Amino acid sequence: MQAKMTVKGPAVRVAKGLLYSAVGLSSVAALIHLWVTPEHFGEWWGYGSFMLASFVAQAIYAAALLVWPRWRLLLQAGVSGNLAIIGMWVVSRTVGTPLGPMGGEVEGIGALDLISTASEVVLVVLLVGLLADLRWWKAI
Repeated sequence: MQAKMTVKGPAVRVAKGLLYSAVGLSSVAALIHLWVTPEHFGEWWGYGSFMLASFVAQAIYAAALLVWPRWRLLLQAGVSGNLAIIGMWVVSRTVGTPLGPMGGEVEGIGALDLISTASEVVLVVLLVGLLADLRWWKAI
């Protein structure tokens, strides 16, 4: 008796690579948000809460991608959520922090927030790519 062999083409390997890259990028951003949470709580509870919520959302999102990689709504939520975080970063670095005791003050740009934001930008691009090419869903 011959075992059934599944041959996976390059498109499937690329899709899996994109998916695992997305998981890694979400995890990087989540861990950076966790790392800076105590500092932000020291400034104001609202800033700390935002960082903590960002960590929780991005960490859960990374795990959810592994469990439900084909769920279109999950991919769309990742795009929306990360764009919101990126938007808040852009506003706080250009116009100023919208709320809190440092409202209106423009934040400086640091290495960690650049790494986190770059991870989020690349994550959004990967998720849009996965959404655009639905053929990979049937193969994973």
